[in-house]
Amino acid sequence: MGPEPSNSWPDLGRARAAHAGGDGGGVKVAIIDSGIEVGHPALAGLTLADDVTVSCDGVNLRIEEGAGGDVYGHGTAIASLLRRAAPGVTLGSFRALDSSNHARSFVIAECVNQAINRGYEVINCSFGCRGLPRYVMDYKEWVDRAYLEGVQIVAACSNLDAGIREWPAYFPSVISVRGIDCPEDALYHSPRRLVSFLAKGERVEVPWLHGATKIETGSSYAAPLVSAGIARLVSALPGLNRAAIKPLLTELAMPWTE
Repeated sequence: MGPEPSNSWPDLGRARAAHAGGDGGGVKVAIIDSGIEVGHPALAGLTLADDVTVSCDGVNLRIEEGAGGDVYGHGTAIASLLRRAAPGVTLGSFRALDSSNHARSFVIAECVNQAINRGYEVINCSFGCRGLPRYVMDYKEWVDRAYLEGVQIVAACSNLDAGIREWPAYFPSVISVRGIDCPEDALYHSPRRLVSFLAKGERVEVPWLHGATKIETGSSYAAPLVSAGIARLVSALPGLNRAAIKPLLTELAMPWTE
């Protein structure tokens, strides 16, 4: 396929073929998570473009390059799902979550800004923050920056109820995803909802720490499938206007009604 003009809406037939048949080659996807265990058998041959850890000593942010490893297991699972669905993708690990799978909002913000500065086109956020309204601004600043720079933020929603407000999933510019029981290559869309995309997130087999494998359920595991779909789309249509990606996905997805 030749490149699409950067200011055009692509032909839907070409876009559907790209979404289904692209491999993610040349597309950089950042995983903001608990790190990635690159030595896991499920990730054989993986070389990370970046391996960054951001932490806080109580006062100051600390940024480490090449610290390596996964402190919880979740990031390894996300990386495997993304790579399986888009085998040509370039992955970067930006570790924000700790060994309890928790993170501070300003640590997450630094990870995202590091990823944007390094040229990542898609940022996978398989987490969410639910709390006081003041936390919204902690997320809005970098969500808005990503939107203005054409970077796609893909976020998981609450596992309890997609109607519960969590950030960054509850920003309109974010591609927010709910996990359901469906084939791994399926994508659904539900209109008039902030969490409007649905993908496989129930009973997903994923790698975990120390070479282990687990069966997990949650929207966390649906988000990387959507990130991978974006990478496939962009790899096959590199001239695609990045502002068209979210509305284009709504056209490519199958309708979901409840």
